[in-house]
Amino acid sequence: MNLTHKLKGAAFAALLFGATAVTPVFAQQATAPAQQGQQQNFTEAELKQFANANSRLMVIQQEGEKTMMGILEEEKLSIDKFNQMAQAHQQQKLAEVGATPEEMAAFNKAAQRMMELQPAMQKQVETAIQKDGMTLDKYEQIMIAYRQDQALQQRVQKLMEQQ
Repeated sequence: MNLTHKLKGAAFAALLFGATAVTPVFAQQATAPAQQGQQQNFTEAELKQFANANSRLMVIQQEGEKTMMGILEEEKLSIDKFNQMAQAHQQQKLAEVGATPEEMAAFNKAAQRMMELQPAMQKQVETAIQKDGMTLDKYEQIMIAYRQDQALQQRVQKLMEQQ
């Protein structure tokens, strides 16, 4: 498992503490149970907007991950240790991690620096989704349907491959 995948798996999501409600299709690590009864009759134009937005979101996510990895390197904190501490923090069990005072200080500083990135990243995500005229609500509707409908996943995948 490469470093970017490890960071993406835990730190990217955990670290921003749910900062972005919308995430790229292919960046999903786990999907929440989809709501039943969502409209699934999307136009080809809407699906193309969705695919285009996801392509832009993947770039934003990759840039964000690169920035966060740089922060961890600067703070001399391994990705594994950061992920372990971030998970413990979310569970309110940070004291049980057994980190040294130096690791705690590095974690706190790195997490703070990463949290400061969140507003700009959220704005980039919103701009990427809305660039072709798609609303955030429509993006989320399609994302919910995408998670539960394999045929829709194939349609979107095909559109992304055509880009």
